[in-house]
Amino acid sequence: MEISNKLLNNLIIKKMHLGNTFGGTPFEKIKSEQVYKEERFQVMLLRMQKGELLKPHHSTTDAFLTVLDGEVIFTLNETPFHLKKGDMLTFKANETHAVLALQDASLLIVK
Repeated sequence: MEISNKLLNNLIIKKMHLGNTFGGTPFEKIKSEQVYKEERFQVMLLRMQKGELLKPHHSTTDAFLTVLDGEVIFTLNETPFHLKKGDMLTFKANETHAVLALQDASLLIVK
C-alpha cells in the first residue's frame, strides 16, 4: 500500500505537535525536554525563566533553533545575538554557546 506524501506529512506533524509550550505551569528552573527523536535528528524544547543563564557549552552536532516565546541573548563564540519570538539561528557542532533569558522564553532546538 502506497502512502501519499500529504498523509505522511500529516503523520509527522502530529508526532511533533507541541501545543502550548508553557503548559500553564510556573517556571522553577531551566527545563529541557525531548519532543521528538529519530536516527537522523532530535527536537528539544528548552524553557527558561527570565534571568536564567544556560552556561557556555558545546554540542556534538550541528543545530538549528527558533525562539517560540520570549527574548534571549544567545552568545555564539563570544558574539551575542539578541533573539526574539520568531527569530532563528543555526550553528555548527563544537561551537561554544550560551543562553541568557531576558524574558520567560521557549526555544525549539533541532540537532
